[in-house]
Amino acid sequence: MNDKFWDYLRNGKKDVAGWLQRVDAEIIGSILEFQCKQNITGGLVEIGVHHGKSFIPLCMALKKNELALCIDIFDDQSKNLDLSGKGDFNLFQKNLSMYDIENSNIRIFKGSSEDVTDNYILQQVGPVRFFSIDGGHWKSIVQNDLRLAEKSLSTDGVIALDDYCRADWPDVTTGYKLWQEETESDIIPFAAGSNKLFLCRKSFASAYREALKTPFLCHFFSKTYQSENFEVDSYRVEFVEQDETSVKSALILSLKMFRPDIFIALKSKFRR
Repeated sequence: MNDKFWDYLRNGKKDVAGWLQRVDAEIIGSILEFQCKQNITGGLVEIGVHHGKSFIPLCMALKKNELALCIDIFDDQSKNLDLSGKGDFNLFQKNLSMYDIENSNIRIFKGSSEDVTDNYILQQVGPVRFFSIDGGHWKSIVQNDLRLAEKSLSTDGVIALDDYCRADWPDVTTGYKLWQEETESDIIPFAAGSNKLFLCRKSFASAYREALKTPFLCHFFSKTYQSENFEVDSYRVEFVEQDETSVKSALILSLKMFRPDIFIALKSKFRR
């Protein structure tokens, strides 16, 4: 991936309204870079693009003859049942132009993901190598979006589910669990970021987990959770102890969450 791609994920994204924490941005970038190096091809899809904050790097990662599809209700807020975000089509297009995203490589569906089929997605962009889910946050639509991703995902593709295990949006976790119990696919989680859960087919999980062992992300790795069927590497930073955290630990955690580059620079300096 080129410097412009990484500069957006580390700096430029701050100029686009929306939500994409640095750790999640680094995970997405590392996955897309791994796919590029491994010559993994396919479409790129996002449900719930808002103003394009996380859709822009997907477009930047497009290879020749690849297409990206965005699905969003945009200005039709009557379908935004849980008020989980207010998209703006004009701002979205303005942001794409700001980063020189070619409209010829993009397909846009203005409407609810409940009105989309997996066949439609495959017709628009072919099998999907990266599918970002950040649309409605009630359980039935989360299940719907995961089904769409499951049925259109390429053999070596990745799904990113936003707001998993976030207390503000409990139905996302419930919807994921219901989908997981009903799916007959071999799609499993392999990593948890700041605000996203990343999934792929079981045979590719080890490779994607390895791809995330980057110089940046190694500072945020906290543990590997092992279940009966899969292993998940966690890169989530949380104030678990809250008021019982020492002042030193609180300051370190604050830097880690809010000023990651300064945290890593200071850590390297004091290691010398």
